[in-house]
Amino acid sequence: MFGKKFSSNIRRKKRMIISSIILLVVFLGIGYSAFTTNLGINGTLKVDKYDHTLYGVLEKAVNTGHAREYTGEHHDSFTEEPTKNIYHWYAPSGTSGNALATEILDKNNVIFANHCWQMIRTTDTGGVKMIYNGETENNQCLNTRGNHPGYSSNNSQTTGSPDTQTMSATYYYGTSYTFDKANNVFSLDGNITTGTIQAGQYTCRSTSATGTCATLYLVNKLSSGTTYYVLPLKNSSTYATVGLLEFNSFRDSPAYVGYMYNTSYTTNSKKPDFLNVIERKTMTSSTRYYYGTGITYDTSTGKYTLTGTSQDTWANTYSTSSGLYTCASSANTQCSTVYYIAGGASSYMCGFSMTNGNLLNYYNTNIILGTGYTENNGTYTLNGTVTIKKADWFSNYGAYKNYYTCGNATSTCTNIKYITSSQVTGYYYLQANDYIYAKNFTYNSGTNTYILDSDRIQMWDLINGEITDLNTHHYTCFNTTGNCTTLSYVYHVDEPTNVGYIYYINLTNGKSVDDAINEMLSNNDINQTNSIIKTGIDAWYKKNMIGYTSKLEDTIFCNDRSISSLGGWNPNGGNVTEYLLFKNNDVYNNNLSCTNITDKFSLTNTKAQLTYPVGLLTYPENYLLYSYNLVKTGNAYFLLSPNRFSYSSSYERYIMYDGNSANSLYDVTNAYGVRPVISLKPGTEYASGSGSMADPYVVE
Repeated sequence: MFGKKFSSNIRRKKRMIISSIILLVVFLGIGYSAFTTNLGINGTLKVDKYDHTLYGVLEKAVNTGHAREYTGEHHDSFTEEPTKNIYHWYAPSGTSGNALATEILDKNNVIFANHCWQMIRTTDTGGVKMIYNGETENNQCLNTRGNHPGYSSNNSQTTGSPDTQTMSATYYYGTSYTFDKANNVFSLDGNITTGTIQAGQYTCRSTSATGTCATLYLVNKLSSGTTYYVLPLKNSSTYATVGLLEFNSFRDSPAYVGYMYNTSYTTNSKKPDFLNVIERKTMTSSTRYYYGTGITYDTSTGKYTLTGTSQDTWANTYSTSSGLYTCASSANTQCSTVYYIAGGASSYMCGFSMTNGNLLNYYNTNIILGTGYTENNGTYTLNGTVTIKKADWFSNYGAYKNYYTCGNATSTCTNIKYITSSQVTGYYYLQANDYIYAKNFTYNSGTNTYILDSDRIQMWDLINGEITDLNTHHYTCFNTTGNCTTLSYVYHVDEPTNVGYIYYINLTNGKSVDDAINEMLSNNDINQTNSIIKTGIDAWYKKNMIGYTSKLEDTIFCNDRSISSLGGWNPNGGNVTEYLLFKNNDVYNNNLSCTNITDKFSLTNTKAQLTYPVGLLTYPENYLLYSYNLVKTGNAYFLLSPNRFSYSSSYERYIMYDGNSANSLYDVTNAYGVRPVISLKPGTEYASGSGSMADPYVVE
């Protein structure tokens, strides 16, 4: 009895002590955790800890309908196995989804490293991925913030040429910089030197160590001589980005979808041959030229004289000018070169020039065209013929496409031509004695020679219907022998039945198209050269985040270059009108798995090694959020996910100004916003805040 009473007193005292501790914790607000209590079925006290970790914020948001658990494939760490569930913000489409997105945007804001961030999802190791959302303003992350310093691009977006500047050894260079917001100028900081120019240095291109500038330049690498590729830095970035950069400086290879890249195999193109029927001369619409209904020629002066003359502007004359003559002059009716006008437009004249007393009506000579042909021992005879004058070509040139011709006034020849495209001055054509193509090749290493296999076709076969397209015969030497030291692989043709440009890559040293694809997209050494966007992100990180690296986890940033369809790059039946498509060409892809080891960018992956634990948002991560409103900033910005390679350009996924990413198909040389992504370590807690834009979670 005494023992039972004594035990009861002990239990009572324990409950009192625990209750006192809980009250003390609540009263004093000790730590960053809150507690709830309840009794277990055996009467013992249970304490449930709802921590102040950012992982916990997203976990709890599932209960309120603002987040979801991801259940698909995943592996976020290169060195660790998954130990945690993945949670991500989510808002559906429609009116209710828009309202939910608005609520989420006032729950996912974080201040870390003196910058604003938006939480995207948790990782399967317990970290939290966040996307950059600008510099803080009054310890808030409101969307009314203005511009701030960031990397910019002067790229024309049409040539794919990177920014370059001439640099001098007499300029001063710094390893960092400061920005004077009041005066809108940059100045050098860190280790300031002159002399040797190195990548990663900043410069005002000034011979003064204390000089300031409105545009600062980050040296990327040497272009040639004293000219360097640079990233300009200006006070013009919108609040949600660290700059406006192209993904890569070049676009004419599948390799340039890489966050890093190496061998490129840049593409080439050929047009069919072109034959002029008439000439073209530039005219100025406002100039009052002299015209004549006829001409005479004086052998003593060597000049033509217009007869039946009139004078008027080309704008008033070109539509009715057919059959007239002109010296193309507003001052003279005499000239050494006279033009017979067949027609024209507001900026040019089409016709024939005459010199040295030529008065023959050669512009009235004929061209014979046919709708078909017959062939007998290498001699071709046109069928369904029509005869036209050269002078009439301009007035009806569009009607002559897809005709056959010998190129003159005859209807029989040994090298017939097929008109693939008719223009105002003539036509592009293929001819019977054209280049040969083959399914495969052999390679003689002793003579360094490719030899096309015996299963050969000519482009002519494509036209006359013996073979429907080049889908199985991609290799060519661009000659009629089939032997060459540089082999070409044709991966795209404009249209199989209306051939325009032919697009191809060149191969040497016995390599095939399979070798080229591997070297560009999946070889162990593909990650050698930084993309432009990686260069900018790394420079920004070094300037702003280097002191916070210990707070970040080493997570994978997936630049998924795995291929969903080879298109014309498939040598075994690849359709030459279809593009090479990457995994994230699929607009409904929310699969977080990363296919190739060379695409798993992290600090610890030696085959895709990052300098700093920072990258970009991927398309699947973006698609998990579902709502456009959760990712829109009013400005377009790049994702890390390749989309496709068309006939001559690489395309990367990006978010449009309105948050849409479904049909984002601009190439990698377009300049878009840059929003770095980081992942906080597991267990990271916030010290204060509610997650709203006005009151963000603060990670100290």
